[in-house]
Amino acid sequence: MSRVPGWTSVSSLALRFALFAGVAACAQLAGPAWAGVIHRVKADATGANNGHSWANAYTDLQAALAAAVSGDEIWVARGTYKPTSGTLRTVSFVLEAGVGLYGGFAGVETELGQRNWETNATILSGNIGITSDTADNSYHVVVGADLAVLDGFTITGGNANVTTGTFSQGGGMYNLDCSPDVTNCTFSGNTASDCGGGMLNSSGSPTVTNCTFSGNVADNYGGGMYNSGGSPDVTNCTFSGNVANLLFWVSGGYGGGMYNENCSPDVTNCTFSGNSANYSGGGMLNDSDSSPTVTNCTFSDNSAGGGIYGGFGGGMYNGNSSPDVTNCTFSGNTADNYYGGSGGGMFNIGSSPDVTNCTFSGNTAYSSRGGEGYGGGMYNGGGSPTMINCTFSGNATGSGGGMYNVSSSPDVTNCTFSANTASGRYTYAGIFGGYGGGMDNEDSSPDVTNCTFSGNSAATSGGGMCNFSSSSTVTNSIFWDNTAPLDAEIYGGTPTFRHCDIKGSGGSGALWDPALGADGGGNIMADPRFVAPATPAGADGLWRTSDDGLRLRSDSPCIGAADPAVAPPKDILGLPRGSAPDIGAYEFWPPASAGPAWVLFR
Repeated sequence: MSRVPGWTSVSSLALRFALFAGVAACAQLAGPAWAGVIHRVKADATGANNGHSWANAYTDLQAALAAAVSGDEIWVARGTYKPTSGTLRTVSFVLEAGVGLYGGFAGVETELGQRNWETNATILSGNIGITSDTADNSYHVVVGADLAVLDGFTITGGNANVTTGTFSQGGGMYNLDCSPDVTNCTFSGNTASDCGGGMLNSSGSPTVTNCTFSGNVADNYGGGMYNSGGSPDVTNCTFSGNVANLLFWVSGGYGGGMYNENCSPDVTNCTFSGNSANYSGGGMLNDSDSSPTVTNCTFSDNSAGGGIYGGFGGGMYNGNSSPDVTNCTFSGNTADNYYGGSGGGMFNIGSSPDVTNCTFSGNTAYSSRGGEGYGGGMYNGGGSPTMINCTFSGNATGSGGGMYNVSSSPDVTNCTFSANTASGRYTYAGIFGGYGGGMDNEDSSPDVTNCTFSGNSAATSGGGMCNFSSSSTVTNSIFWDNTAPLDAEIYGGTPTFRHCDIKGSGGSGALWDPALGADGGGNIMADPRFVAPATPAGADGLWRTSDDGLRLRSDSPCIGAADPAVAPPKDILGLPRGSAPDIGAYEFWPPASAGPAWVLFR
């Protein structure tokens, strides 16, 4: 009876009506339309403070949480709320299972849809104690619960700074064995000495939607978010300016934006920008058999390294993991190490990611102290990664400007490599490194099919591709107008080329240059007649669109010259290839074999 405000007793004269009302109430409780009780919280309310109306709202959010049960909602008006008015750091806002906690109210609304959480800032702050001193802040601002809702809040000032244990994790929000629904929230200025500066999710599958993680710090793992076990669903979120480890001279600091360990999160329509990790994974780090699905995401201006150690994976680091990365962009990310960073855009070690329809542009792997750097766009060490319909352009490093493969067997199909640079390292004795402007293969066996290498450069050799102790198989691919002092297009190793167009190769037969590798037949040496090689992204500046400059002109000798047995069914733009397919990443339309019905496929 206490669930109905104001109803404390039932007179004997109205018994039958009460019984009738009780039956109706039970029906409401049992049915899906039951919404529970709404508890209101407003910091400056002056009424009875029982939460029944805005005038009588609770002034303390903890009182509303204590009163709510599963099915209830708590509406919180704008203002700043702290877990305690005292100084006990272990006190947090502990969510109730099945209770919806909503911020963003002005304090007059009658419907949930009337609130504006962007205008009415509702702040949950762990800055208890001395305002100017973060050392006495709450360890966790919010502690999650299963099926709880947290919607429309800014969570800030959590400081999980104990050396080890629970209070070293999840400064902003701590979720253990639970799956809350977190929506329209901002996590900023939270810290953790171990992991999960902004949020920690352990052995649960929370849903995180339309949230921002900015300026959070973890000394070890996951400045913005840490996930271990479970399958979190992260959609339409922004991770910016988060940091994993501030001490540049020590080893540590993994996953500036997000760290995933032994879990399979779904990350969709998210942006990772300006995050940093002292060791590896500036934007995201996936480790220990993690298999995240990353779709329609942008990784830009993230960084890994900067100290004596580390410097792996400016945009993303994958260690013993197999993520599925689709329709993503990696741009302007950096990997820096004293001896040379690796994998400016993506670093894969012992991993076999599937990377599809992705762009790697303007990423760098270098050393600010004289080292060389490897894999400006991507580094593959071991494993068998797959890259399909991807663009590598304008990336730079010491060796392997677009891609560096060591002891690896990648499968690279329908990809373009343009304007990538392997600059090497300049010493008093000359240039050290500088191999493979487009791709550098060391002790590796990549399969390269229907790819285009154009306008890449290397300071030493192999402007297009360099092979050391590698037996690459290259089919239906173009190498044209790449530059290097030695062997501008291809250098070294024992690759086999079939149905390729290679500048200076002599083509298949008696004129073939054996220094390139084995002649597998069908090779040609003729200008591929690109539409606009100087602007490979085309006039719109967008990769993999219909005006791309590395498409073939109608008089290209590459048209119909590929091996149909290995050509993929579609090209880099998703256009079907003809029965006599073309060499390179782009199929000329209409295909020579299409006939008058080709328009049906457009």
